This record gives sequence, C-alpha cells and structure tokens, in this order.
Amino acid sequence: QWYQRRVLEFQTFQHYFKQINLSTMPLDTTVSLCLSTALSVTTLAASQVFKSQLAETKGMTILAGGLCALLFMFLLTAVGNLEGVLLGKGFELRIFPEVVFSLLVAMTVAGTVHRVSITCCLVFSVIILYFMNAISARTYASHSSAADQPIKTEKKRRK
Repeated sequence: QWYQRRVLEFQTFQHYFKQINLSTMPLDTTVSLCLSTALSVTTLAASQVFKSQLAETKGMTILAGGLCALLFMFLLTAVGNLEGVLLGKGFELRIFPEVVFSLLVAMTVAGTVHRVSITCCLVFSVIILYFMNAISARTYASHSSAADQPIKTEKKRRK
C-alpha cells in the first residue's frame, strides 16, 4: 500500500512536470532579482556555517570552490537583474565592473574556507561564465548589424 501511494505520487509529479513549458518559463526581472539575491545569501551562509567541514579534506575543499562558484553565478545574476531594473532592459553586463565584482566576492568567500578553494572557485566560475555566455547568446541572439559585418574592399585590377 505504501508502494502504491509512492507510485501514484510519482505519476502525478510526472504529469505536472510534463505540462511545464521551459521556453516560456523565464521569470520576471524583479522576481529573478529577489530569487538570485536570496540564493546568494543562502549560499554565502551555507559556506560559512559549514566552513570547518568544507576545509577538512581535499574533496570537500574542491566542493567549497564549486559552492563559491555557484555564489558567483547567483551574484552575477542578481547584479544583472538589478541593473536591468534600474537602467532598463537593454543593459548588458560587462567584464569590468560586474563580472569582476561578482568573481572577487565569490573568491573572497572561498578564501575564508580554504586557500585551495580560491583556485577551484576561479576555475569553476570561468566554466560557469562560459556557459552563461553561451546560453545568453543563444537566448538573446540578435541579428548581426552592419557595424558587425566586415568591410569588403575590391581590389583594382591592373591592365
């Protein structure tokens, strides 16, 4: 009977999950700002609460770097959403100040756990940044403008 209830719950969950359309799922900018800020604070708090456990072994030190890389992703999302709310929808994140700020905060938090976590955080953050950029380029792909096209010059032929 317990098993039958679990199967029924799983089938109900599958039914609702199939109804979710991921192409129309993005959140509003202000909701995303609140969510990413809450996740940033939660990740920061978790890394500080479990600081001693994360610094005990090599594997946990690498995990701490990954956790701080997630903090980087949440912070970058929060900063981007904040600028989107304050400055308008067309604003884009730049390497300096937004990405560097988020990376420095995440690496500082990683440094409070362990020195090796700083390096792991940097590596994981660069990987996350690459994939965030790829997803952003695919999602917000704009048609190439005339300024982006290379200028073609014709060479004159000599007779």
